[in-house]
Amino acid sequence: MAGETNGTSCLLYRFDGAFDMALVGQMELTSTFNGTPVDISSKSTDDFITLMNADLSTKGRTVTGTLVYSNDAEYKLIKASALAGVISEYMLDYGSELIADQVRFFGIPNAPSDALPMGDKVTTSISILSVGEDI
Repeated sequence: MAGETNGTSCLLYRFDGAFDMALVGQMELTSTFNGTPVDISSKSTDDFITLMNADLSTKGRTVTGTLVYSNDAEYKLIKASALAGVISEYMLDYGSELIADQVRFFGIPNAPSDALPMGDKVTTSISILSVGEDI
């Protein structure tokens, strides 16, 4: 197959006002764009559902990831941002070096969860919820 992207080269960055700073730590990511079709059913449509064309409500992007613990400043900052509810600019880069394969959005880190298994690596799972539309 030609043109596929290897997930290993995909990175999540936080913009610090001057530079895109890579979130440090081995990381697995999932990016989901959410949107709910608008139901405009009425009695005239009988028992059938009718949805509005070209319109979604509750749109937003959710990026979830699991990071391996790191003592790097960016790792500590993402956890502190989640605890404080700080909105920052993020970029998800699919690693192809094409601008079209980069998604920029404002987001708020949410729901940090640490896993501390006996005899294995410490990881942090976190979600970043978008604020507004993609940039």
